[in-house]
Amino acid sequence: MRARVWAIACLTVSLAATSVTAQSGGGAAAFAGQWRVTGVAVADSGVQALSDNDPSLMGKRLTFSRTRLAWNQPTATHDSCINPRFTRLGTPAPADLRPQLRKLGLPRPTAFAIHCQSGSWGPSGTAVVFRGAGGTLALPWYDGGVLKLARQ
Repeated sequence: MRARVWAIACLTVSLAATSVTAQSGGGAAAFAGQWRVTGVAVADSGVQALSDNDPSLMGKRLTFSRTRLAWNQPTATHDSCINPRFTRLGTPAPADLRPQLRKLGLPRPTAFAIHCQSGSWGPSGTAVVFRGAGGTLALPWYDGGVLKLARQ
């Protein structure tokens, strides 16, 4: 009897985990495609190297695929992530990023960590991308900018 209860419990947990993964769309396939920078947001205080909707970043294109994340045209950062893996995070966006995310129309996004098998992506050791309603992405980037990405 105990074994049967344990088997049912394991099956239930397995089905629930599969359901959450499917609903969250956390795999690389959910992010795959051509993306374009449609907005840039910076903090309202302090000295900023960028400005809101900074022309140096607006319109730039990048590709997310199962095998790599990379800018379509050369950039000064040389960021390239090989074999990315996306992991849904269970925590809300950090308080210091919330104002920029709201400016970009993502008031309550879902956060995903980006893990690279090799290479690097973004200014920090652990890259994060935020997904909002409708699939729009926000990507914290260099110089305190947060990029809004729309799928092409």
